[in-house]
Amino acid sequence: MIAALKPLITLFVQILLFFYNLVHNYGLAIILLTVLIRIFLLPLTMKQTKSMHEMQKLQPKLKALQEKYKNNKEKLQEEMMKFYAEHKVNPFGGCLPLILQLPVFFSLFQMLWRPENFLPAAYQASFTKAVFLGARLINNPSQYFPSPLGSGKGALTALLVPGIPYYVLVVLMVITTYLPSKMMGGEAQQEKMMLFMAAFMAFIALRFPAGVLIYWVTTNILTMLQQYFQIRALEASGGQDGSSA
Repeated sequence: MIAALKPLITLFVQILLFFYNLVHNYGLAIILLTVLIRIFLLPLTMKQTKSMHEMQKLQPKLKALQEKYKNNKEKLQEEMMKFYAEHKVNPFGGCLPLILQLPVFFSLFQMLWRPENFLPAAYQASFTKAVFLGARLINNPSQYFPSPLGSGKGALTALLVPGIPYYVLVVLMVITTYLPSKMMGGEAQQEKMMLFMAAFMAFIALRFPAGVLIYWVTTNILTMLQQYFQIRALEASGGQDGSSA
């Protein structure tokens, strides 16, 4: 998989180093790289948001159909297809843009997770020592938790203060992962699922290097901004600006 993504990873490395040579800070370079990629992916993310927004608006009518034909699965499928065609929506319209973004995400993740495998030798030492807002980019939050929760050595009290920047990044990642889905609205069951997902993300984020967390928090914040302004525009226009793919 990494071999297939290598051309994309190489491109991201070159862009990251361009920004680093511009601002002389790897943390800022990661943020600028994330912003650039989000701008490039904006048509896809806007299409995804629009599709999700349209499907959310149709949920009450869909639930009514499901209740009406709950004892006739075949008829229910037939009526749902007619319903989608009538309203010119695709129930999977939000999935394709997400799938197309996955290679970009995995490439960025690999580059920031194992920078020593991709950065030129001349930059590896500087990246290894790089610190942003008190967090060393190659370190992860688990190093500031003693066993069994983490891999830190020593008492929690001795690890707590040095680990604060990493804890803050994890909290920001969890909050900004949950809020975009909250902004889209949804049923109580969906909200519970997203709360569970946010808690799960908190657990796995303990192993993410700070560089990955900076990327993730930045992209989540940009997602929230894009969704906020796009949803306002869709609601103002009644969502009548074209059909979803």
